[in-house]
Parts: sequence; structure tokens; C-alpha cells
Amino acid sequence: MRLLWAASVRHLLRHPAQLVLALVGLSVGVGTIIAVDIATASSGRAFQLSMQAVNGAASHSIVGGPHGIDERLYVDLVTRGRGAAVLAPVVEGYVTVGERTMQLIGVDPFASAGLDAARRPGPAAGNVRSWFLEPGAVVMAAAAAQQLAVQVGQAVAIDVGGRGYSAVLIGTVSGDQAGYDALVLTDIAQAHEWLGSVGKLSRIDVRIPEGAAGEATAAELRARLPPGVRLEKARGRAQQSIDMTTAFTTNLQAMSLLALMVSTLLIYGAISFAVVQRRRIIGILRALGATRGNVFTIVLTEAAVLGVVGACLGLLLGVVIGRGLVHLVSQTINDLYFVVAVNETILPPSSIVKALLAGFGTALAGAWLPALEVAGSTPQLALRRSVLEERAVTLARKLLFASGALAVASGVVAITSGRSLFAGFAALFLLLLSAATLTPALLRFLARAAARVAGRVSPIARLVFGDVAASLSRTGVAVAALGMALAAMIGVSIMVESFRESLRDWLGQTLRADIYVTAPGPGAGRPERKIDSELVKALLATPGIVDYGMSRRVMVDLPQGPVPLDAVQLAHNGYITEVLTDGDPKVTWPAFEQGSVVVSDPLAYRAQLRVGDSLTLPTDSGPRSFRIAGIYREYGNDRGTVLISLPVYRRFWHDDGITAMGFYVAPGTSLADVMERFRTAARGKQSLFIRSNADLRNLSMSIFERTFVITRVLYWLAAGVAAIGLVSALLAWELERSHEIAILRSLGLTPGGAVLLIEGQTGFMGLVALVAAIPAGLLTAVLLIDVINRRAFGWRIDVHLSAAQFTNALLLAVVAALVAGMYPARRVAVAAIAADIREE
Repeated sequence: MRLLWAASVRHLLRHPAQLVLALVGLSVGVGTIIAVDIATASSGRAFQLSMQAVNGAASHSIVGGPHGIDERLYVDLVTRGRGAAVLAPVVEGYVTVGERTMQLIGVDPFASAGLDAARRPGPAAGNVRSWFLEPGAVVMAAAAAQQLAVQVGQAVAIDVGGRGYSAVLIGTVSGDQAGYDALVLTDIAQAHEWLGSVGKLSRIDVRIPEGAAGEATAAELRARLPPGVRLEKARGRAQQSIDMTTAFTTNLQAMSLLALMVSTLLIYGAISFAVVQRRRIIGILRALGATRGNVFTIVLTEAAVLGVVGACLGLLLGVVIGRGLVHLVSQTINDLYFVVAVNETILPPSSIVKALLAGFGTALAGAWLPALEVAGSTPQLALRRSVLEERAVTLARKLLFASGALAVASGVVAITSGRSLFAGFAALFLLLLSAATLTPALLRFLARAAARVAGRVSPIARLVFGDVAASLSRTGVAVAALGMALAAMIGVSIMVESFRESLRDWLGQTLRADIYVTAPGPGAGRPERKIDSELVKALLATPGIVDYGMSRRVMVDLPQGPVPLDAVQLAHNGYITEVLTDGDPKVTWPAFEQGSVVVSDPLAYRAQLRVGDSLTLPTDSGPRSFRIAGIYREYGNDRGTVLISLPVYRRFWHDDGITAMGFYVAPGTSLADVMERFRTAARGKQSLFIRSNADLRNLSMSIFERTFVITRVLYWLAAGVAAIGLVSALLAWELERSHEIAILRSLGLTPGGAVLLIEGQTGFMGLVALVAAIPAGLLTAVLLIDVINRRAFGWRIDVHLSAAQFTNALLLAVVAALVAGMYPARRVAVAAIAADIREE
């Protein structure tokens, strides 16, 4: 046994390059998983801390409709008895300070102190007199004040829905109180003024004791609440917001697992080569008495050490990559879900365990078959390369049937799994494994066919392809790993491009007005985002306007979570028929005007709604059911949207606000001139977001591109792992053939011919990987578009194919293959023939 260990260590020390490349690939695979964990955990933790800072020790919240609740309710609950409950009024909204989006929290410091003084720093962080008497007094985190370059006593410019206000920083919250980085605290009266919500509260925080007394208090409070107002658990509302990002983060984690999946084949190839290179010494040691168990233990121990080292390096690499992904992930969350400020990266303890298990498990999984093969081989046969290649051919034939079985299983899982997102990803991975198991047999078939055809032209060309077919034990796994990564790359590229074109078509159908004017500010559906009513009249009186539409967007709480409610008054040509996926336009839009609603496809998919069903919405006068008159295509968010007629909305929600307007300009009128008149009318009143049709489309597409940056980063990492695997495998194979090529050199093969031979072989293998990946990539795209994206986000995407979608895969396959042959080719060209031809 000691001799076996000595032989193992000696071999590894003499052949470090191959295992180093495998180690790099494993590290990248593990690092990608850790990076995604860090990015999502950091964003989620920042949001949780912010919610804790906002809610304090509140166990429940009294909430109303989109515009909050009447502040007289708070007075009534406090003065007429509240049982064991502690109540505190809160007014909140989003503001812009400098270039930062922050949450404005208006509190009553006396009531809030009774709820939880530690989390309501108010006057405790500044001068009490200034808190009440200083106009615009605010408190923010010390770190936020430092980033904004504001000191205590200095003025702070705050923008609320395009209106500018002057505030004064009277104090800061110390850095040991987490969660305040994105918060601006002020007096509740000041928040009323800035947010334009006089007489309204965003919510009433409630602390109710646990046990029977608490349950009785909660029941009493619910009985005293008017229609449209409800008592909810504070933790549940925070968790509901976090749950909105589940589909997004699940997709990121699946893409990171792809890199680790490719790493498994990479480890398999590396361990297989290490075993093949030692076949002679292992065969001799077996003949001298080494048992199967001894050999099996040696091989798995090598893999285990490789896995642990790779996991540790991957953990460090994941921290580095994660810091970069945090910004991308948080930006996407801000675009699609809620506003969050991430100021620190968090490495969850579970991620450390995951890294160790992933690295260790991947290495053992990749080494298991090679270990079984070498341990189970007969000693005298282990000395013969022909036996190894015969086994490889036999295995390739078996894998051909396995490929078909995996493909069928993928289809069965996708068809029979209902709406399970996990099952959708399982079907995807089965499909990619099917492509990987098909590749060795395809490589051998194409190599033998190319050898027959090329042999008629040149014996060297026949040798180029024939040797690839005869060395399947070396080349098959590497090409399979590359083919699987290329299939994923092609599938994701088609999905992204199809989404881009579907979005472009949808924007062309829905954005029909010439100019769009919106109240600026963060947070979709925020009530403070509205155009001044006098300014609306001025805009409508602008010369050159022939028609217009307008809308009010708010958020309503449905069982599926917060959903945007768009109250719209459409222009004369605003009834868009092309985007309806269910419903007759001649019936849908008249019913819409009479009080029915139209829901977007994502909401209909998630809630399993159909035309003719009823949808209950929380109005100011309590829950009310609306008939669904149609379902339309939408890509604005993955939660879905409800469309309602603006007059109907005003009747039930008592809100005259306008969030956005679309204007149609008379033919021949300059858009630039009209937009300048709009800016002149708004000057000194409100800063508006004014964009032409083309500008708004470009902005929408730029948000789309920013959202999919993360996806591209992850699939390029997976492709990078596969490229490293190909370089590692082919480098080891070509170096092992130096003796064979030296014989050819002695028979007259020139250095240039040797270089062409090697590069021809590696380039051919890269192209075979691409050939295997193209059909698998097309099927992957179908799964991504019709199964995974549909189940995760509810979007209905049309497939768009173009030659450009395959360009990156072709480029990666060719470059990786040619790079893999560069060093062996250079070595062969300059090496002394006598040195390489000599037997060891």
C-alpha cells in the first residue's frame, strides 16, 4: 500500500498541469455557486434589515388600500381603547437624495418610542427641539450621510415625485444599528407635506403580546376596522416582498449549477487521464499483489483532495465574483421588485458548507467511474491501450442509448410536471446530460467518416481524423463537457434574443403615443408619484396636441402578493387588439369601459384566471369583485398587472391622481418643440420625466439588457469551465502522443505539418462539440422559453432565431479547441526528434 501511495504522489508531482487545470475548472464551478449565494443573500439581508428598522418591534400592521388609511382611524383606536396593543402611526414613501433612492419614514416619536424606542431613534439621534421646530428636519444613517457628503446641520435636497424640497440633517444613526442605510427619518407631519398625503397614514404599526390575550386583542382590533382596512402580520408582509424574487434567484442558482455540472465531467476527464497515464504502473502493482480496494482507495483519495482544495479556492473566488454580482443583482431587484441598498456583502454560513460539499461531491462523482474501472480491470489487460479504447467504444455505445433515455425522460418530466419550476430545471439538466452522453459516439462516428473521406486526399488527413476516433477514452469526455456547455450557451442566447424581440414587438404595439410624460421617482405604483393637477391642465392646453391618454398606477394586495393596478383612460386608438391573448376585442373593450377589468398574462397564469372569471380587488370601500373581460400580453413585471378604466377606478378608490400621460401630436408638428413647451409649463412646479416614443423604447430596452447581464455572466462562466476542460484534456492527450508524433517526424512529417495535424485534430473536436450542441441548444431554448420562463415569470415569449445566436458558441468552440493545441503544437515543432522517440 505504501508503494501505491508513493507512486500516486510521484505521478502527481511529475504531471501537475493537467490536475491544475481541472482544479481551476472546479474552482470556477464552485465559485459561481458561492457568488450567486453572496449576491442574493446580501440583497435579501439588506432588505430584511431595512424592514426590521422600519417595523421595529411591531408584530402586526394595520394597512389599507393603495393610498393608506384615514388618520382618524388611529385617533379612534387610541382614544376608544386598544386593549393590550401598542400603536404607532407611520407615513412612508420613496424619495431621491442626490443620486440615491431612499425610503422616507415619517414617525410620531412619542408613539413610536412606546412601540420600540431602540428602533425609532427620531429625536434621540438629534436635538429634540430641532426635530419638532426645524422645518425639514431629517435623520439618516451616519454611513449614508457620509456617502452623500452631508454633515449634521447642513441642508439636504430631497426630490419627491419630481418636486424638490429642502431638508436639514439634524442627526445621524450610529453604524451599529443596521438597516438604516436606505432610510430617511422625519416627523410624521413633515412626511405628510412632502408626500402629499395629508390626512392619510401609510400604516399603523401594532405590537400585540403573544398568547390568548394577544389573540383576543387582535380579534378586537379587526372588529373595529372599517371596510378596506385589515390587520396583517408584519413579518408576513416582509416575507411576501422577498418571495417575489424567488423565481429570479432560482434562475441564477440554476445557471450556477450548470458550471458545477460541467466541472463534474472535467474532474472525470482529469482523473481518467491520470489513471490512463498510470495504467502500466497500476497493472504492474496489481500483478505484484495490490488489491482492487487499494487501487480504488488511491484514486478516490486523490479526487477527494482535489475536491477539498478546489472547494477552498472556489470559496475565495466566489467571494471575489460575488462582490461584482451584488451590484448587478441589486440593480435588477430595484428595476423589477423593490428598492434595496446593499452596502456590504454577506457570505452565509450555509454557503461555506455548500462549497465544501459541492467541491468534494463533484470530485468524488467525477472520479467514481474511473476508480471502479481501474480497480476492476485484470492486471495483464491494464497494460494494453487497446483494451482501454475498446472499453471506451463500448461505453460510448451504451451512452448512446442512455442519451435517448435521458432525452425521453426530459420530455416526460417537462410535460407531466404541471407548473413545478424545480421539475422544469430537472428536465433542462436531463436534456443537457443527454447531449453530453451523445457526444462521444457522435465524435467517433464523424471522426471515422472524416477519416474515410479525407484519406482519399491525404494520408496525413486520414491520420488526423483516424487518431481522434481511436482515442475516444481521451477525447470523448472533454468534447462532451464542451458540447453540454455550448448547448446551454445556445439555448440561453436564443431565449434572451427571443425575449428581446418579443419585448420589442410588444413595445411597438403598446407604445403608440408620440410623447410620454411621467411623474418621476423610484418605486412602481407609489401614490406620491403623480403629476400636479394644475400641470395636467397646462399640458393638455399645449398647442399641437390632438389626442391623449392618461393613467394612474397604484399597488393592490392580492393573494399572489402586491400587484400593479393601472387605471387608464385610453386615447381614441388606444384599444390594442394585437396584445390580447384571450378575449374578443369587440367584446373586451366595451366591457372594460363598463367596469370589467383586463389582466396581464403573467397574473392570469399564476392565479389561473380566465376570461369570465371574477377578480376581487381591495377598494377603499372594501373588497369588490370585477369580471375579467380579457387577458393581454405583458412583459413589464413577473407578478402581472390589472387594467381598469380610470373613471371606474376613481369611483371606487377616490383618487384623482395621474401618474403618466401619453400625447398624440398633430402631423407636421415638431416633437422637440412640443416637449420643450411641456418643460416650460412644468418649470418651477414639478420636474417631469418627458420622453418621446423612440426614447422610451430605447430606455425600456436598456433596462432589459441590464437585467440579462447576470445571465450572460453566468453562462460565460459555465462555458469557461468547459473550455478549461477541453484545454486540459487535449493538452494531456497531445503531450502523451509526443512519442507517436516524433515517429511521424522521423518518417518525413515537417514541423509545420505536425502543427497542422495537432490543430486540425483539436479544431475538429471543437466543431463536433458544436454539431452536438446545436440541436440540444434548440431544445434547451424551447425548455427555457416554454417551460422554465413560463413557470418562473408567467411570460409568453415567441421564439426568434438568427445566425448571430450561434456565433458565440462557434467562437468559443473553435478558440478553445485551437488554444488547446497551441502548446503541444509548439512543443512538437521545436522538440528534438530523438528525445521524443526514445522509450522511457
